Amino acid sequence: MFKHLTTNFVVNAVVFQICWLACVVGSAYGLTWPSLISFVTLAVWQLHPSRRAPTDFKLLFAALILGLLVDSLWVQIGFLEFTTQWPSRSVAPAWILMLWLGFALTVNHSLAWLKAHPLLPALMGLIGGPLAYFAGLKFGAVTFAVDPLLMAASLGIAWALSMVILVRLSHYEHS
Repeated sequence: MFKHLTTNFVVNAVVFQICWLACVVGSAYGLTWPSLISFVTLAVWQLHPSRRAPTDFKLLFAALILGLLVDSLWVQIGFLEFTTQWPSRSVAPAWILMLWLGFALTVNHSLAWLKAHPLLPALMGLIGGPLAYFAGLKFGAVTFAVDPLLMAASLGIAWALSMVILVRLSHYEHS
């Protein structure tokens, strides 16, 4: 049952969860530095040449673009507001982008099992995306300016698409 739990798998999963918590709780308290430190910790571990997957850098770039577009869109159309808005209140804040980058580093590692199941990335995004934002809401890192059901549906669709994009990009080693 646990034969696939390598050290890299476990460290990747645990450090990403710490990164998520540091980003969200840090934001709730108006702090950006916990997100930076936690992401850099994850990146130093995961991007070491002995653990790095061939598409990790491509996923980092894609996640940064997706995060900037998706979360800036929510801010621009008035669906949500982030508690810590640094560097600007009109775009996705740095802490949420660190979270997107950290998540990108799980796709080839602790979430690599998704690659073998064509529908699971979309399903995971559809359910997991809104759950993560609702957890952020409970921690005080974000507030919703629209009906929670509309927000959940919007987040679910955006994250389902984002997950499909990231998992598909993880399959391509050549640029």
